[in-house]
Amino acid sequence: MKLTLLTHENPVGEEIAKALKNGRYSKFKAAVAYARNSGISRIHNELADFVSNGGETSIIAGIDQGNTSYQALVNLKTFAKDNLFIHHDRNFDITFHPKIYLFGNSQVEKVILGSSNFTAGGFYLNYEANVSVKLGSSEKAKRFRRQVLDYWSDLLNDKNTKKCAPALLNRLLENGSIADERAQKPFKEIIERISSGSPFKARELRTAPPAVELPTEVPALKERFAMTLSSFDVSERSLDPVLLIPIAALRTRPGFWNFPAFYTYSETGYPQLYAVAEVRVDGKMLKDQHIRIYYYEKKSEFRLKCEAIKRAGDEGDIILIRKYPTRPLEFEIALLRRNSMEHEEIRPLLAQRASSQKFFAYL
Repeated sequence: MKLTLLTHENPVGEEIAKALKNGRYSKFKAAVAYARNSGISRIHNELADFVSNGGETSIIAGIDQGNTSYQALVNLKTFAKDNLFIHHDRNFDITFHPKIYLFGNSQVEKVILGSSNFTAGGFYLNYEANVSVKLGSSEKAKRFRRQVLDYWSDLLNDKNTKKCAPALLNRLLENGSIADERAQKPFKEIIERISSGSPFKARELRTAPPAVELPTEVPALKERFAMTLSSFDVSERSLDPVLLIPIAALRTRPGFWNFPAFYTYSETGYPQLYAVAEVRVDGKMLKDQHIRIYYYEKKSEFRLKCEAIKRAGDEGDIILIRKYPTRPLEFEIALLRRNSMEHEEIRPLLAQRASSQKFFAYL
């Protein structure tokens, strides 16, 4: 076995990100006392690539101390899907307090354990102490591996561990068992500025976020959004693969973008949301592309981060986005080439003009 001490000088976030992106592992598991969106944002790209390449993720998050947030659990669900669990002990004298991260394939090959929760502070900012254990084939390593696997199995089968279903998430938010990151003052102030003069401002900020999966009988007001791509949207000079969604489009139908219910205040100071998309480019479907939607206040821009469209699109092409009313964090995104039949059908419907190059509509 190889042991490495991880402190604030070589933070655990770097070690976790490195393990996710090195291509050696197909399984990632974590059991933590609490999780926040700040932690997700710090390793989002590595985690998204890991899942997109077929990696499996399982998370157990504690809610005993009320520090795990609704938004973090919603966003972790896009990666872990049915393998997201919460742990809560009703005995106030007992707290779910582990911080352990497992990597491997058919068996556990790397273990990180110590003091770091699934947060930006735990991963990068705080004074933390963790040990990274790279397991080998020695008898000592085999015994330790069995102990780790038994511990993980015990956590999953514990009576206080529950699958993180959408209905349970909403109940936990309503009774105050998990935090609502929208309550942060800077986040509220930004939402107020974005929403100024639009009808959803006060109502959206007073109500709790909607369920992750809405009842199937609830009709969708609008299911699709289409927009022409501008020269900025497809510029090769732009290092950040973002597309600009008109602010008017956001204000017209904020619910299509889950705004602001599922958004949280990022470490760099803007509302953001992570989601999953199936992206279609030239007939090829790219599954489980993790996208990011956020408001960049410095330039007053509402942005969709989707590298597949950014790098493949041309000025004048149309991006067509479909959202399922019962699965608000899942989208279908298609690139419609100019002169294609789909483009010719939809282009006349884009009646709202945001600039000389950008036209949009909800269909």
